[in-house]
Amino acid sequence: MTEMNPVLELGLPSLTEEDIEVLAQDCEEAVTQRLFSLVPEKSISDLAVSCTLDLNPDGQLDLDIEIVLEQQYDTGHDLDAIAGQATEYGSEWLEQRLMERKTG
Repeated sequence: MTEMNPVLELGLPSLTEEDIEVLAQDCEEAVTQRLFSLVPEKSISDLAVSCTLDLNPDGQLDLDIEIVLEQQYDTGHDLDAIAGQATEYGSEWLEQRLMERKTG
């Protein structure tokens, strides 16, 4: 349904491969919960959220969020807009987690 590739430039904390994997899984959970807060859960027939984090050799962390969201019945929600909001939320969520790691 939607795919976005936000670029975060924070001056990253050091991250291991395991850290990146855990952040990606936690991001997926955060985005999924956000979607459930925006669309009635009972109406959702198909939901898949995938967050991929890629740490480039130059130290840039790329985030790719893919969302598939389909409903069993129409609730009047604009699913593309909701997926966009959830993607933005995921980017902000990740930025906050990275800032916490950097300052913590």
